[in-house]
Amino acid sequence: MTSTHSMIADLLTECDDHGIRLKLTVDDRLEIEAPQDALTPERLMRLKSHKAELIALIERFEEHAAIMEYEGGLSRSEAELLARKEYFT
Repeated sequence: MTSTHSMIADLLTECDDHGIRLKLTVDDRLEIEAPQDALTPERLMRLKSHKAELIALIERFEEHAAIMEYEGGLSRSEAELLARKEYFT
């Protein structure tokens, strides 16, 4: 895993740990849903500075999970769990 990929994976794990959800809208914009105190100015700055990398990684993750779901016969939650392990561990 490259250092940038590792940094992005760490940021996504940190967001997950704080209940921050990142998702792509239908027009490929990054949408952030977060508890009120979870999205600190420092964390928001890091998300903004890595926006392009986050979008690219989320797109690849979503595609990989979809392939595992449809071709592997897995439920969406199983496919996402396996994709998460492959991308973020």
